[in-house]
Amino acid sequence: SPVWDTGLAVHALLEANLALDKAIMQKAADWLVERQILDVIGDWGANARGVRPGGWAFQYWNDYYPDVDDTAVVVMALHRVDPNRYSEAIERGAEWIIGMQSGNGGWGAFDKDNEHHFLQHIPFADHGALLDPPTADVSARCLSMLAQLGYGYEIEAVSR
Repeated sequence: SPVWDTGLAVHALLEANLALDKAIMQKAADWLVERQILDVIGDWGANARGVRPGGWAFQYWNDYYPDVDDTAVVVMALHRVDPNRYSEAIERGAEWIIGMQSGNGGWGAFDKDNEHHFLQHIPFADHGALLDPPTADVSARCLSMLAQLGYGYEIEAVSR
């Protein structure tokens, strides 16, 4: 995905202090900000009532299915490029991620509290595709993002 690849590359270059051209990093960050989904509540809204949109999607033109994983990477990248310039996008992305946290404290990629294992018994439900349970890698990325933004145990999303 161009969104994932761009966010990950920008974040890695800045983390390693290898981004020699700040203008290129800002151009990439501007490109990412243009792809933030701010006005569409997709299927995720059924389990995350009252949460405002603010994520990024893995694919182009997939506004109904942003994902927490891409969003965390993009937020970390924007924060590394310029936390002041991109503060609105960063805050909205973090707000969306916090709102997508499952009741058990973890994060799934596309949905909140989607662990209805009885769905796996439907004949066409192969590979667990109807479920989106929290996973260690996505949850760790979300916690990394929150830590980078300065959130600590004082907020419920981290302490859970």
